[in-house]
Amino acid sequence: MGKIRGVAYLTSRWIRRQPLWLVQDLFIVMGFAILMFVWGGINGLKNVLVAWFISGAWGMGVNLVAQSIGWDKQGKTMDMFIASPVQPFHYIFGYFISSLVFMVADFIYMLPLIIVLNAWAIVIASLLAIAPLLIISNLVGLSIVMRIKKPTNISAITNPIQMMLIILPPVFYPASVIPRTARYFVLLIPTAAGAEIARQLSGLSAWHNLWYPIMVLLIWVVVGIIASSHVVRWGME
Repeated sequence: MGKIRGVAYLTSRWIRRQPLWLVQDLFIVMGFAILMFVWGGINGLKNVLVAWFISGAWGMGVNLVAQSIGWDKQGKTMDMFIASPVQPFHYIFGYFISSLVFMVADFIYMLPLIIVLNAWAIVIASLLAIAPLLIISNLVGLSIVMRIKKPTNISAITNPIQMMLIILPPVFYPASVIPRTARYFVLLIPTAAGAEIARQLSGLSAWHNLWYPIMVLLIWVVVGIIASSHVVRWGME
């Protein structure tokens, strides 16, 4: 645990230097809440709670953790950790812990809305849904970023992947609006599957097929483990 805490401490020093990165999330949360309220009223606000947990979990792995590790690799900072007693698990999990500050901040920003809507069931359902999604997003993010050769391509690749799989699939909107046949294909996307699990567990979904999105996420976990195991190298390996 000491090694993980050390990595988390070193990789979270930006919080003191650039705290406005956390403040910017407040305006994004407020903007999406207003947009969803205008679009769907109270039901829209409930859906935005699910969406924000799912998008936060996906972005944390694919963008924050993976991008930071990618920059460490390109800037040779990773060599410092390799030369230390730190192992890959300590290194990756330390980054994961330090990145949780964004999800904690978002939860604090959403707390007044959660209290007003009495949406604790949605919160619990969303937390259950993002547990496997956090694993998937980190594994997929590592699989992508460790293959990038040019540092200028890191953000140019991870940012679009993050946004594309949050905005286009049924994350901010329910999958039930998609025709049933197409729904099975759309829910193969991990973010869509996670959002559908959260909606079904909290009673927001009109579709009742919980096992399908659960199986999708389990398959993605296996795919993520296999894909990342081929690219993550430590030291002279």
